[in-house]
Formats: sequence, structure tokens, C-alpha cells
Amino acid sequence: MIEVLSHNSGKVFGMKVSGKLLHQDYQVFVPMLEKLIAKHGGVRCLIEMTDLQGIGLRALWDEIKFDVRHAHQIERCAVVGDRACEEWMTKLSRPIFRNAEIRFFPPAEREQAWEWIEEGLPGQPHSSPQGAP
Repeated sequence: MIEVLSHNSGKVFGMKVSGKLLHQDYQVFVPMLEKLIAKHGGVRCLIEMTDLQGIGLRALWDEIKFDVRHAHQIERCAVVGDRACEEWMTKLSRPIFRNAEIRFFPPAEREQAWEWIEEGLPGQPHSSPQGAP
């Protein structure tokens, strides 16, 4: 299941992923991401993983299609999770998203993940340089 997070703004897209990912999940969030990509040319994603139980075969195909079409338009991706397999999956995805910066954050660093995703973007609360007011 994918839940779109309300923290989204501009080219930043946040989602919470839990349970088993299904084709229906991709039917909801892929058009949203593609709309942001069309508007901004690229996006930054924050993905919170909670009790991920796998991915359906058709959903896996949806993921592959999205990655082939849009991997170069993902600028940054923060993955927040508490299991070693989620951190491993983050590392495994780096070759697919060659142009993207990808980082893994434990749940206690969720706020830091948002700060990193928004870093340097105009109009974001965390976009000022270090030490600037």
C-alpha cells in the first residue's frame, strides 16, 4: 500500500510504503509523479517504509517501466526505514538511479531526511545555507 504524504510541495514528493505493493498502488502515485516531472523536469522523493511485505508481479513490472522512463529525472531520494533489508534495497537501487543522490535514514532521523530532500530548493524552510538565518 502507498500513502501519499501531505508534506509534498513543489518538486518534493513524499510517500509511505507498507504491506505489499500492488498494481493499484502504482496506478495512483505514478501519474502524480509524472505530473510533477512534467512541471518541474525532475523530482525529489522521500519514501517511508513501514513493514514492507513485498511487491506483486504486476506492480514489479510497473516499477520497472517507471524506472526505465524516469530514473534520470529523480534528483534525490531519501528512504526512511528501520530494517536492514530496506537499507540494502536503497543501496541496490543506486545503479538504476545513476543521476540521483540516494540516502537511507533510520526512523529517528525522519526530520533530517526531509531537510536533506528540501536542501537548496527555493522557498523551502530548509533551503538556506548552513549558518544562514
